[in-house]
Amino acid sequence: MANRYFVDELPPAGPARLEGPLAHHLGTVLRLRPGETCTLADGRGGAALATIATVGKRCVDVQVSPATTAPPPARRLHLAFAPPRLARAEWLFEHGTEVGVAVFHPLWTARTRPQGDRLERWQKIANAAAGQCDRNFLPELRAPRELAAFLADATLPARRFVGAGDGGPFTAADTAPGDAVLLIGPEGGFDPAEHAAVAAAGFVPRTFGPHILRTETAAIVGAGIWLAAGC
Repeated sequence: MANRYFVDELPPAGPARLEGPLAHHLGTVLRLRPGETCTLADGRGGAALATIATVGKRCVDVQVSPATTAPPPARRLHLAFAPPRLARAEWLFEHGTEVGVAVFHPLWTARTRPQGDRLERWQKIANAAAGQCDRNFLPELRAPRELAAFLADATLPARRFVGAGDGGPFTAADTAPGDAVLLIGPEGGFDPAEHAAVAAAGFVPRTFGPHILRTETAAIVGAGIWLAAGC
């Protein structure tokens, strides 16, 4: 059961009233009772323990402890990928959040075209996963864009990798503290022009094992390997 619930702003220490969907979830869905606790968090490193005082029909009164602030992670991974369809894309956002991806970049390529605007749903899935796995910082989801626009983005980290069967494994320098971006191609791979553009943008090929992986599997395995190297 998740025990971390995200709010826009943490209430100050002392009595506070929770309303809306969060109050409904705590009081009606989870049926928390006076004396039980949960953690409120702002998704930016701040968190505070909240002890249930009273549960009403539309609100939950809590006693909030002084907030603590976690330091930002020393290593942050941007994960860029062509979203697979429907449930498999949702699985990617959920489990990518669990392994610790900092920023998601959904991309459209020659072999994957827009499936409708699902950013709001994807963000809800990521937020729920962050609460479930007790993350201090919510992942950021960038709006979907074309691969060419992504490759031209000057704000991307300087360390850039692309999943490829003919690449080498991550090195110690690849996984040193700081930011990096990992790009995963669509089912069927990038077309020749895209391959050339990815290489020209400075993305270095890296492999995640001997087998051909689905997009969502490659994304999670590659992100997990990079992030685990710093543990």
